[in-house]
Amino acid sequence: MNTKNNRPVIGFSFKSGDTVQAIKWRTANCSKDFWWENNAKRLWGEQFRDESLSDVESTIVITEGEMDQLSIAQSFIGHHNIQVYSVPNGAPAKVSDGKIDPKEDGRFSYVWNDREKFENVERIILCTDADQSGDALADELARRLNKARCYRVDLNGNKDANDLLMNEGEEAVRKAIIEAKPIPLHGLNTINHYSDELQSLYDKGKPTGASTGLKSVDDLFTIKTGMLNVVTGYPSEGKSCFVDQLVVNLATNYGYKTCYCSFENPPSLHAIKLAQLKIGLPFFEGNNKRMTQEQKDFAQNWIADHVLFQDYQDGGLATIESILEKAQASVMRYGCRILVIDPFNFIVTNSKHQLETDMVSDMLSKVQLFCKQHDVVCFFVAHPTKPYNKDGKRAVVGGLDIAKSMAFFAKCDLGITVARGDDSVGIHVWKARWGIFGHRLGKTDLTFDPVTGKYSEHVEIEDDFDWTL
Repeated sequence: MNTKNNRPVIGFSFKSGDTVQAIKWRTANCSKDFWWENNAKRLWGEQFRDESLSDVESTIVITEGEMDQLSIAQSFIGHHNIQVYSVPNGAPAKVSDGKIDPKEDGRFSYVWNDREKFENVERIILCTDADQSGDALADELARRLNKARCYRVDLNGNKDANDLLMNEGEEAVRKAIIEAKPIPLHGLNTINHYSDELQSLYDKGKPTGASTGLKSVDDLFTIKTGMLNVVTGYPSEGKSCFVDQLVVNLATNYGYKTCYCSFENPPSLHAIKLAQLKIGLPFFEGNNKRMTQEQKDFAQNWIADHVLFQDYQDGGLATIESILEKAQASVMRYGCRILVIDPFNFIVTNSKHQLETDMVSDMLSKVQLFCKQHDVVCFFVAHPTKPYNKDGKRAVVGGLDIAKSMAFFAKCDLGITVARGDDSVGIHVWKARWGIFGHRLGKTDLTFDPVTGKYSEHVEIEDDFDWTL
């Protein structure tokens, strides 16, 4: 206990082991009047165990504030041993359409710092406040901690666990925690389960995804998380460069973070490509003005803030399970919203009991499920079969031309081909599952700068010379 302006205050110590990292001071009336000493990077909550009591399964409870943590812990004294923690910084202030602003991802560092608390835990009960910010906090925690093991508490009309304790007593708190409901995955629900989402569509109209940063491409598609996007095209025609451009644009405009599984690009060389896209100048000396040391350092720091690299340059074999395991860690630690797998043919799919096309189909199902459970958009790059000619010209490939399996066409939500022309690069959309997000079949042309790898809108130069003179 301490004082501020002759008022009593209470301090909540946030520890790492036995070391106090930070203290959160609150006025004794538990109002919103609080301040910090240092920054907390871990969950708050002391665990007091009584060996004579039983455990509530393999369960951990997460609350939005310290008083809610204390309310739940008090309610279980003498009944069960239970792990209860509070997040250190409450619910985020920036919420749009029920989701956390990606630029607030840094506030969730405690999820990774305290990851050992979540290991081998079967149930994670989210007891956040019953308001928009509390809902968004619960959704983001579930996204990072795997929705399949997350549950949500019904506070019976109360704002938080502390109000539930004050208004209805300890038994009501215990009942609410023990009867928490699993967060829906792909269950069987009536339309009333989606009432809020349906009302939002009615009030706000058709939704749209995030802009690609290129207007002509936005006319074909925008970026929606939870989707599997397949990108194909012949070698050296710009598939990977186009995906890199989208990644840089989404990071710049929205703060999206990306987990790259890029087999053909060592991380240091890949970072050079991303730096050139961010700065708009070449990395190496040459005929063009190169980026300065200050610009290079800025780009490197920016990439460090927005990109993680899965590194397979040591020759280790990659399975889709290992890729998704690392991707899940990137969501938990950094809040990544984009997964890039480039290209498919480096992934080990050997099995004596399945046809190759069935293995590809199962693999894509796993990726698609991962995208939905973690609200991530995946760009999956896959090569087509051998080129073929049509009327003397090499045809533009589509989803049915991708090697190994027709499942690339069937399973993807958005299908894209990148095809180089004489003076432009064509972006072709051959699969558009969700027209409601502006996805449609069609083509647009972009200009590609081979010096920086940057795409821009293509403008045809009209020839206005009078050749009759």
